[in-house]
Amino acid sequence: MKRIVIISTYLPQECGLATFTNDLRKGMALDQTVSIEVIAVSKSGSEEFDPTVRFVIDKERLDSYIQAVRIINKEYDYCIIQHEYGIFGGADGIFINQLVNHLNIPLVTIFHTILKSPSLRQKEIMELLLTKSQVVVSLSLKGSELLKDLFPTVDGQKIHVIAHGVPHFDYNQGLAKYRLGIQDDFVMMTFGLIGRSKGLEYAIRSLAGLNLPNFKYLIVGKTHPNVLAHEGESYRFELQSLVAQLQLQDKIIFIDEFISDDQLKEYLTACDIYLSPYQHEQQISSGTLSFAVGAGAAVISTPYWHAADLLSDDRGILTPFDDVQSMSDHIKLLYRSKRLLAWYRFKARSYGEQTTWKMIAKIYLELLSELITPVRSLGHYKNYHTFDLKQEA
Repeated sequence: MKRIVIISTYLPQECGLATFTNDLRKGMALDQTVSIEVIAVSKSGSEEFDPTVRFVIDKERLDSYIQAVRIINKEYDYCIIQHEYGIFGGADGIFINQLVNHLNIPLVTIFHTILKSPSLRQKEIMELLLTKSQVVVSLSLKGSELLKDLFPTVDGQKIHVIAHGVPHFDYNQGLAKYRLGIQDDFVMMTFGLIGRSKGLEYAIRSLAGLNLPNFKYLIVGKTHPNVLAHEGESYRFELQSLVAQLQLQDKIIFIDEFISDDQLKEYLTACDIYLSPYQHEQQISSGTLSFAVGAGAAVISTPYWHAADLLSDDRGILTPFDDVQSMSDHIKLLYRSKRLLAWYRFKARSYGEQTTWKMIAKIYLELLSELITPVRSLGHYKNYHTFDLKQEA
């Protein structure tokens, strides 16, 4: 049996990476020939992880990373690192280098953030991961292009583009709306952990003055824990004040919860339009956007990098940054045209059905199966070789 370990944050931690890892692990676990466990990275150490977590890395203790790599080298055949600068300890998360430098088994790195102009230290971390990994994954085409531009000497054949996975949806919108008590409403939605980078003030302003009977905009999600630690709920209070100022209380509903997977599927299935108003162009991956497309929602989004990739081929509508009027016009257009709304929903669903976690997990397992596993000898690993992989389209 192949033994795989994933290094990441993990549920019950409230972050996108934790959810991604949980979904990927469950998808891979459908294959009875593999065993998948997690080494979780924690700052507080107070979480109650489930039994799939083999070890918990204390984020800010360098010796904890050394303990982890000893376990990995001894007990597993393959390692997958979910990489975000903020989840690992040290400046820019440089403590992960200590683990990677001592790793003696095949490594797959999934980059969730790829910066166009990284600092010298950020670039050093990325280069080490690229060099030490047998497979590197970007969740978007733009990300793979950036990696090749930043690191032209690294073998481009090891860089693969694999879509962000999504849950399996039943697409029964009528039933989902009924269960949520919004069966008579046209529903627009944004979900995810809330912070200033989400651009929700633009979304709210876009509804000012629009005559849209039975229209509801659901803003679903708790404030991001990092935002909460630094400024409390000030951003949410500002948004609620703006709603009152524009007299939109009858149209906009805040749902201040970190919702379960089942609840999320229900809300996404119910919504007609999904709005993604992020204001930072260099957003290379968005799980919330991927889920919305997977659910078959008609998406309106600002043209950040992941959105520009994912919504190509008429899978959604891009609206310029800082352009409230354009956002407003597109919302009004989809509200009034059932035919156009149905077209974008069809295009999104057609793509989403090809990116379920079951399918995405199978791609990762196929990549791992092509790697040469090291040979154990007296408790250590002998040298091993790799070969060029065919690049994923």
